[in-house]
Amino acid sequence: MAELSSPVEPEKRMRTRSPAYPFINLETAIARAKLFYDKETRNAANVNVAAKHWGFVEGSSNGAQTVAALINYGLMDDEGMGEKRKVRLTQSALRILLDLRPDSKERAELIRQAALAPKIHQQLWEKWHRDLPSDAQLRHTLLFEWPTRFNENAVDTFIREYKDTIAFANLYESDTVAPEVKDNGGGEDEYVPKVGDYVQWETRGMLQFQEPKRIREISSDGAFAFVDGSYTGVPVGELTKEKAPLAAITPNHQIPPPSLKMHIQEFVVPLSGGSRAVFQWPSSLSKEDVDDLKDSLRILERKISRSTDERADLTSSGSLAQS
Repeated sequence: MAELSSPVEPEKRMRTRSPAYPFINLETAIARAKLFYDKETRNAANVNVAAKHWGFVEGSSNGAQTVAALINYGLMDDEGMGEKRKVRLTQSALRILLDLRPDSKERAELIRQAALAPKIHQQLWEKWHRDLPSDAQLRHTLLFEWPTRFNENAVDTFIREYKDTIAFANLYESDTVAPEVKDNGGGEDEYVPKVGDYVQWETRGMLQFQEPKRIREISSDGAFAFVDGSYTGVPVGELTKEKAPLAAITPNHQIPPPSLKMHIQEFVVPLSGGSRAVFQWPSSLSKEDVDDLKDSLRILERKISRSTDERADLTSSGSLAQS
């Protein structure tokens, strides 16, 4: 007797995975950041503990999705992996929560920046700004015309989340978002990067450049700077002005050719959710250096694989807990 094919198999093969987007809107994300702050203040906490602060079962998918959303909005940072993974509120989140001044422009600006932090939010805002099409047309575009198409089961949820977030951030009142506000301790004017400045990039408390790099270009919205030796935009709010390195100063104080400065090679891998992996190495390497790097990359590959396996186990255990 001929075996009948299952009618659900074609549907499975054609199922579309939507682009990454926040599980909750920004207003809800800030409320959950406040719940976390009420329990932990500025301290880091295990992701399972954070989930309990929000009323979720340990290891639940809702807790993991909330963490992902807060990270996506720039309200949380994480460190570690698996059972040792911890989260803490970012400086932007703390300033949003603790700035109680009525009509604070700084707080309003930080909220607008958070609203456009998710990559998919940036893309929609750049395409339409305040002039969104009808829900029906927006849905059609995301389902059939968007570069990474949405799943029909997720698109309506995303549209509602995006519109709620944009409205909460009052972005309909302004087409522009100022560069990230950076805390300078009060008193001094905020640093505004300019082409030709030498800068250092600090993120999550770590310096990213071996020595200051020269800005060669700034994005049209003023939010990102592009430095010599890299094609990746750097958030201007994470830059500080520095003196030019000695190797970059010639006797007549002219900026030397780029070849004299580009001694650090960089390879950037864009990842989902707007994050990225950055690999840097000196242009001049000995054979021993090359062998060491190859060995290190093999170790890194194993670490990444273990991280993926641990996250998969965590998700699986969360699904079992919910069931």
